Amino acid sequence: MRKAIFFLILIFLGSFSVRAQDRVFFSSFSPETWEIYLSKDDGKSFQAITDHSALDYDAVISPDEQWIVFTSERSGIPQLYVMPLDGSAEPRLLIQSDSFQDQATFSHDGAQLAFVASHEGNAEIYVMDFLPDSMQDISAAKNLTNHPGGDFRPSFSPDGKFLAFSSDRGHAIRPHRVFPFAMDRIGDIYKLDLQSGNLDRLTEEEAWDGSPKWSADGKEIYFYSGRKNNQPAIFRMKADGSDVVQLTDSSHVGLSPELISDGKLAYTSVNQAADRVYQLTLDIQSQKVDTLYKGELDLFHPQRTKNGLWVAHGAKTAQEVESNQGGFPGSLIGAGFPILKNQDSLSLELTAIRRAFAAPPDPNGPFLVFDYFDQADPTKIFIEGATSWVWIALILILLSVGMLIRGLYLGIRNRKKIRFWKFLLAVLGALIGLVAALGVFFFFFLVDFMKFDYLPFAAFGLFLILGGLALLFYFKWKKAKKSTDSQSTLPAYLFRTFLVLSLLCIYLGFFAGYFFQVKPELYRVNYKTLESERIHTINPQSGIHPAFSTVIDLKYLPDGSGLLLTTGPFRGDQGSKATVWEYDFASKSQRNLTQMNKNSGFGDFSAAKDRLVFRSDKDGNFDIFVKENGVLTNLTKSPSRENFPVISPDGNKIAFVGDQNGKDVGGGIKTMDIYLIEREGENWSKPKQLTFTQTQTGHPHFSPDGEWLIYTTEEYGINDEQPLSQSFIFSPQMYGEIVALRLRDGKKVKLTHNKWEEGAPLWVKGLEAQ
Repeated sequence: MRKAIFFLILIFLGSFSVRAQDRVFFSSFSPETWEIYLSKDDGKSFQAITDHSALDYDAVISPDEQWIVFTSERSGIPQLYVMPLDGSAEPRLLIQSDSFQDQATFSHDGAQLAFVASHEGNAEIYVMDFLPDSMQDISAAKNLTNHPGGDFRPSFSPDGKFLAFSSDRGHAIRPHRVFPFAMDRIGDIYKLDLQSGNLDRLTEEEAWDGSPKWSADGKEIYFYSGRKNNQPAIFRMKADGSDVVQLTDSSHVGLSPELISDGKLAYTSVNQAADRVYQLTLDIQSQKVDTLYKGELDLFHPQRTKNGLWVAHGAKTAQEVESNQGGFPGSLIGAGFPILKNQDSLSLELTAIRRAFAAPPDPNGPFLVFDYFDQADPTKIFIEGATSWVWIALILILLSVGMLIRGLYLGIRNRKKIRFWKFLLAVLGALIGLVAALGVFFFFFLVDFMKFDYLPFAAFGLFLILGGLALLFYFKWKKAKKSTDSQSTLPAYLFRTFLVLSLLCIYLGFFAGYFFQVKPELYRVNYKTLESERIHTINPQSGIHPAFSTVIDLKYLPDGSGLLLTTGPFRGDQGSKATVWEYDFASKSQRNLTQMNKNSGFGDFSAAKDRLVFRSDKDGNFDIFVKENGVLTNLTKSPSRENFPVISPDGNKIAFVGDQNGKDVGGGIKTMDIYLIEREGENWSKPKQLTFTQTQTGHPHFSPDGEWLIYTTEEYGINDEQPLSQSFIFSPQMYGEIVALRLRDGKKVKLTHNKWEEGAPLWVKGLEAQ
């Protein structure tokens, strides 16, 4: 009996020691914090009217000035909330839905509310009656746009008959100008007749036109456009789209116009250099620009009532903190996170990491690891990263310059015996040789370092020319020396000068990879206490371009004993150098797992560490390789581009992304889908395509039980105007959402649903909790 009681007590106590939900970490390009601010003195000062750990933004005041509607992520997704303007009650959920809602705007009589929602798959504009005292279901909202493109920022005409909005429906999605792997969109202004349903396209430009606002008489529409040098500025046009006039110059950013009176408007301007956001006013007739608000807040999306009440959202300028060095300014953890997600048999704890790549989680504790190198100060690499090799190059350069000066000196000293113009011509020829040598070096080292491997060949070719000239003048010198010393001065000078230049050329070509070393540092941070410590300085790889020493992928080893990391360019062409490394915590040592003279990266181990998968160009294309029992196998052997391979914990499944069947979006870029390879006895299956979205898909990762894949996708489009979402943190892939895919039946569960770029998800087991 006593044994039975003791056993029951153990069971009871053990019930308090349970494993928490599996943990999912992902990168998030979201603001540190945003609150809603109200001004009662016509924009001179603002006071916070919300105070929540999650983001609050895009507020609007009802025409009767009794209510305020705003977007909040306090439920885990952006949803519309309503509260009395006098603050007499707490914010309350306005619309019942499990999907994104944002960008609310009132009709001028206050009876209706238009907003953006995506419960039907992508960003559409809906309208419903405004009932502040009750919560309506999203099914009561009417879809006004109903188009597969994204529709944003609705604005009612003063008479309530029309709705202006922006949409990306009229342009093909294309690769980003700077980041070709990212997809770029363009928006135009449209006008919808709410009675007939007729739709008019008001603008058609190769740059974003957005955030339309009507004039008081409904005859004109104000908006921003990037049509001049891709710099957003404020424009005005007639309500039919004619007579477009630029109101603010393109010397500064102009976004989110808000009419104060017929002759005066306010707008948002972003100063990237100062890292500040300003609210400016424009006198349309005099073109005088002034500052509306001069306080310490960075405010966005100002909205004004007819009686001079202003509402906006924002926060103080975020600063870098120790626990998030090298990440986005401000806190490491996204606002409002972690959150719990319980849906379709999944029970997950989601944590947004405010870095370009998610800091990988420790499978055994509340720790994250990230790499840091001070890229904000580009001179650091030339000062702290310089090695002794670079000083030899500088000596040769100074010696070459000295030879040029010596040539002028010899020309002056011997002008009575040898005409000065001959020496001047010799110095000019040597100068051309020096410029050519330095030009070749700087081109391959700074301008197009992805082709750094070609530097030795180009330098050697130039060496043959300069060395040949040195040899030619050597023989001329010896020949002239036999006749008279005075005639030998010029060829002797040319021989020595071109000899130095040829030595400089060969040194720059073959030793440039040793000049500078990038030494990224690894930091470990407790994501619950935010205490951080530096744990390792990554040993640079000698003989390669320093850009190839930066960290582009970082994971914990399955048992938590160390890290698996990749150094090199994120994408890179063939010839770029990327290497997979293993770092051991106990010995504090790192060793390369792949060839260092190839572009190999994004490695992943099975739980037993008996199989390593990675991508590499070692066979000429970007293929997926697996290494098991010391044998390396190319699993794909495809001319297509493949990347981001991961292996299931049991080592029997490999997922990756590839563009075999992707959509050609121009510029040699195709969209990527997820593929799966499975173990079949002693062999591996052919790749099976899992996603068919014709959009960008990337960064797959297996769940701890191997039954799910988590990944980031463009499938659902964007949820706000691109220039607005990119105005505070540049996010080239703002469409990125995190999705879980169940392998046995293809079931998809959307884990994030907002307007921030999110990606690089990692899924690990939960921690034991008492």
